[in-house]
Amino acid sequence: MQAIIFANRIGDELAPLDQHYCPALLPVGNKPVIEYTLEDIATSGISEVKLIISSQAQEVEQQLGDGERWGIRIEYFLSKPQEKTKSVLNRLSLPSNESILIIRGDIFRSPCIASFINFSRQFPNEFVQAKMANENAGMSMLPAAQPYLDGIDWPLINHGENNSVVTLVLHGLCNMLDSFQAYLQVNLSLARNDIPALTPMERSFTSANPEQDFYVGAKADTQGLDKQHAWGIIGENSKVDPSVEMKNTVIIGNDTLIDKGSVLESCLILPHTYVGEGLEVNNSILCKNLLINLNTDGHILVDDQALIGPSQLEANIIPSQTHFMTRLFILAILLISLPFWPLLATYSLIRVLLLKLKAKPIIQEMINDNLGQSLVVYSFNTPTRIISLLPQLCLVLTGQLDLFGAPAQIRYASGQNKHRLGVFGPVQLLLDEDAPEEERSLLMLEFDNNSSNTKYLSLLKQSLFMPKALHSQESVNKAIY
Repeated sequence: MQAIIFANRIGDELAPLDQHYCPALLPVGNKPVIEYTLEDIATSGISEVKLIISSQAQEVEQQLGDGERWGIRIEYFLSKPQEKTKSVLNRLSLPSNESILIIRGDIFRSPCIASFINFSRQFPNEFVQAKMANENAGMSMLPAAQPYLDGIDWPLINHGENNSVVTLVLHGLCNMLDSFQAYLQVNLSLARNDIPALTPMERSFTSANPEQDFYVGAKADTQGLDKQHAWGIIGENSKVDPSVEMKNTVIIGNDTLIDKGSVLESCLILPHTYVGEGLEVNNSILCKNLLINLNTDGHILVDDQALIGPSQLEANIIPSQTHFMTRLFILAILLISLPFWPLLATYSLIRVLLLKLKAKPIIQEMINDNLGQSLVVYSFNTPTRIISLLPQLCLVLTGQLDLFGAPAQIRYASGQNKHRLGVFGPVQLLLDEDAPEEERSLLMLEFDNNSSNTKYLSLLKQSLFMPKALHSQESVNKAIY
């Protein structure tokens, strides 16, 4: 049996936390939530997994790898953000007579997959609906679930009382992670050992609380936990000053620094976060420079690094990723092509006049470069994209753009700061300016995850012989694959 895990949810209901994590990678007890599903999958005996990912595909694949550490094999498939289940499955060309588990990997549930599979096998021709804590547990079994696939789309829906539906009530916790309160509560439940069959992996340290202990990760610098009237989880490589006071349940992520005199109570501090001296945090979620107050459901971005911020300051200037020899080659191309630029400008003018185009012969745009600065760029109004973008190669020489990368104008629903910006890329060369934002994002994701050594050469070759008006999705797919 194989499993298809859907982890393509955007998580905009958790904004602005979604700018740092997609739901599948949200840490629960310092472990991404999708890893709990993978562990449960492996325990159930399933070894083949198709993982449906979207806007943060690279981060998911980097975190999970090929699945070897769980004894499974993961095969990744890209989808549009929150694309309908039926649409994705149609593209996978699945066997029609094979039992296949479909499950959401971006919600938290107690271990239950083996029980669900064993129960479903008793009703091979019936749709089995799993409920846990009165919630849709986000699991189905093909082919019986074929008419009910909308139930696993986000947000999840229950099919109610239907004679053709068999309902399995499972015991345990099912959390949709669809609000700040829900996200905090699942972490607190794990820290309090309220979830059957799940215990934090860190070492146990006695606290002053007679009922609960602390779980502390490797290389964490903590002193005096036995005097704290609190309990919780402290992640790897984190440091908590001895003068810090903790109350109730506290979860501290990996690589986190809590400075002296701080007071933490019923809070969740996500990895790579610094909490400054004397700061009081109560019923809140902290993520780098983002503070979410759960008393008011409001959030603020803190600019003062002395209060909260990344535990290791990120460099403001990202060095160019374009190789020195490549930049020399680009310089040679610019020197050779420079005498032809007046001819290209003249051609662009004649084309605009003859075709009565609304655009100007020389197109001017304002963009943000790789250094976070705004600047004006120019391009020729020619039908061949690679030629029209020649003036922007100057920015590659200065390190402001890469040769290949996402367009500087692109806007992603999430993860927008994690893409290097470039002059050439599949969006710039293969899509029209009026292409839907969803199509632009998906195309960029597909190209980023293509591991072929010749993908850049194929892209340039394709763009040379593809006029702007003739771009089609079929041509795009050929260029990518």
